[in-house]
Amino acid sequence: MFLTNNFMKFLTLIYGALRDLIIRYLPNFNKDKDFFVFLAHPRNLKDATHKFSFLKILPKPILLLFLKHMWPVRASELTGFKDLSGKSIKGYFIVISMLPEQILQNKKYATKKIVQAVKLAEKIGANIVGLGALTSSITGGGKDLLGIVNVNLTTGNTLTSCVTFLDVQNIAKAKGIDLNNETVAIVGATGSIGSAVSMLIARDYKAKLVLVGRTMSHIESLKKEIAEIRGGGNVEVTDSLDKISSASIVIVATSSSLAFIQSKHLKAGAIVYDITQPRNVSNEVFKERNDLTMIDGGLVKIPHARINFNVGLPEGVFFSCLTETMILSAEKEFDKLSLGHVELAGVDFIQDKFNKYKFALYNTQ
Repeated sequence: MFLTNNFMKFLTLIYGALRDLIIRYLPNFNKDKDFFVFLAHPRNLKDATHKFSFLKILPKPILLLFLKHMWPVRASELTGFKDLSGKSIKGYFIVISMLPEQILQNKKYATKKIVQAVKLAEKIGANIVGLGALTSSITGGGKDLLGIVNVNLTTGNTLTSCVTFLDVQNIAKAKGIDLNNETVAIVGATGSIGSAVSMLIARDYKAKLVLVGRTMSHIESLKKEIAEIRGGGNVEVTDSLDKISSASIVIVATSSSLAFIQSKHLKAGAIVYDITQPRNVSNEVFKERNDLTMIDGGLVKIPHARINFNVGLPEGVFFSCLTETMILSAEKEFDKLSLGHVELAGVDFIQDKFNKYKFALYNTQ
């Protein structure tokens, strides 16, 4: 019976994969356009074999080759989410099977896979596609896909920026930290999330900000924006991770392999809030430093909704970027898409929607 059940699961998975391949080449018969799609990719080999468990028997070189060349497929349906009127809004996870290192090593090829995934979403009738993890950063925050695909796109970075700011604010209060008198470092400060979080902190607090980025001219431009917001300075800009050792709170908002945070970069007792998937904090930090408060950030709780697929999160917990996709799909607010730069007005808008749906912050509920 065990073998029979596993064989039937295998056939079901193969059928689904072939179906999703064929659909991309068929006309779009689904005119409903009343649901969302979220794109994702495995963070590691363990993630990659959750859906196709039979892949575990393959030698690693063959498995990596399979993951690189496998076409995008629907991994799961998302259920239990309802709009403000009580109408059920369904969605799908579409997975690009490439690992992060494969994506970063061949961005052009990975972009081709992302386009295939979005085309699949178009054909099954999605009204919006959320770009998760590296599918956002390697497509210029979705802007590189404009004119190539014919469906609304969002990175979800606006809600992620909002949740990050609210979490950091609440965590600081819970620990008795006054953000007006502390140093906060933002790694990846010139990215869409990093810049928005920097400006949100500058708008409400007088904390010293250490802005870390790769291009000094971009960081200097952000420094000027912050000076206009708070009417003054107390901002340090740098392209070196060594400078974050003065910060009591470190926000990690970059997917760059050149900004991998190690134990030597972190002050004793620091709070490290990492929104990256996969993490940009070395595993050695977790082993070596029990004085740090390490937080996987950008998470929200939607109690009655289900992903129905193992994405490494507790039940009822969702990524902020996915949650924004869900909200925009339900509200049909397609003029509020997160593409490229995040505006503070957009953060205020999505926070209002977040509150109306009565979602909860996972890390500070």
